Amino acid sequence: MIKLLCVFIVALGAINASVVKRETIHDKGTHLLVCEQEPIELGIVLDSSSSIAHSDFRKGIEFLQDFVDQYEIGDGPNDVRVSIITFGKGIYPQDAFNLTTYQNKEEVEEALGEIPHRAGLYTSTGEGIEYMSKYQLSKTVTRPGADRIGIVITDGNSQEWRRTRDAAQEARDDGIIMFAVGIGRVRDQELENIAGNLSRVVKVKNYGQLHDIKASLARQTCIKKEKPTTTPPPQTATCGEENPADIYFAFSPAELGLAATSWTSSFVSITAKQDALEDGFRFGVVSGSCPDDEGFDLDDYSSAEAIEERMTGYLMPRMSALVQRLTSTGYTATSGGRADARDVAVLVANGGKRNKGLAAEVERLVAAGVEVFIADPIGSGVNIDGAITLTGRSAKEASANLVNYLCPPRT
Repeated sequence: MIKLLCVFIVALGAINASVVKRETIHDKGTHLLVCEQEPIELGIVLDSSSSIAHSDFRKGIEFLQDFVDQYEIGDGPNDVRVSIITFGKGIYPQDAFNLTTYQNKEEVEEALGEIPHRAGLYTSTGEGIEYMSKYQLSKTVTRPGADRIGIVITDGNSQEWRRTRDAAQEARDDGIIMFAVGIGRVRDQELENIAGNLSRVVKVKNYGQLHDIKASLARQTCIKKEKPTTTPPPQTATCGEENPADIYFAFSPAELGLAATSWTSSFVSITAKQDALEDGFRFGVVSGSCPDDEGFDLDDYSSAEAIEERMTGYLMPRMSALVQRLTSTGYTATSGGRADARDVAVLVANGGKRNKGLAAEVERLVAAGVEVFIADPIGSGVNIDGAITLTGRSAKEASANLVNYLCPPRT
């Protein structure tokens, strides 16, 4: 478990702080090109058969989470709504969700992450397409005027290829725009039968390449507008331009546990994507000494006493070591720190015996000139002088609370 959490935290270091905005404006010289998100009803049909390794199935899920993260998800007029059905030996409606099941991006991404790999001993692609088109993207449950888009992701050829072909044809005849994403050795004809047109077929060699096609599947509408002739009003400086900040998130996965560490992952990711923090803010993570936590080899220790001493180290609170890293090198120029930026630390900690020394660590950070916040994933009531405890049980609420402190509303 320790090693798994270590790998999990390494992935946090690759957080992409950019996000597709609802509207972007491109100056083309003679005119402005305004790109707005279209309303979409998105139906995902995902292969969950035994030909897919469990690790590759998880890569597929992560790709889908990253893919839907591009969009504004909800019930607004230009929002995207998402459904999914998985297939293998038949379909798995127990793992599915429909367009109205979840109301925001966070809920959809969390639900995608909980979908299991069924490893079915068959490839019932056609049955999956039928379920998507008849129940999840039918005209009776979709919004008028919203494009209905079906995306089929598969690594194999369906045994009942005629059923797959016919189901996809019926979906297209009903107005659903079909895309086919093939991974590995799936036949080109199978993918063309699904999409109906090679322009809507995407192939990659393996699941690791899925992220390379994210942008090509994103759907936007661009509108040509005349450039304004009047002088625009002066722009108000952004929060980050006025008060830049270098923000570190400090937490120990071994102490938090998997559920709270997952909460922390969402909290950091959501915060890094906040529009208010887009300019002037830098983000870092300190999360423990993963190489030391992975364990030890058979010949590292020769006595039970030495092993016992090593194992006792796993029980020691880690926050003190994390704070030491922050106060010694975290905010220096060699770590990306800036002299003109506020130093901010967000300590993620639960209440209880493992955090008895937290007050001393807060005091040490404050003495070093660091502004300290505490995020409490389980709402245990951590309250320490010198630090601000963020309110909100969900990662989204806690992130919004942090933004309000860092960038107070202007009066």
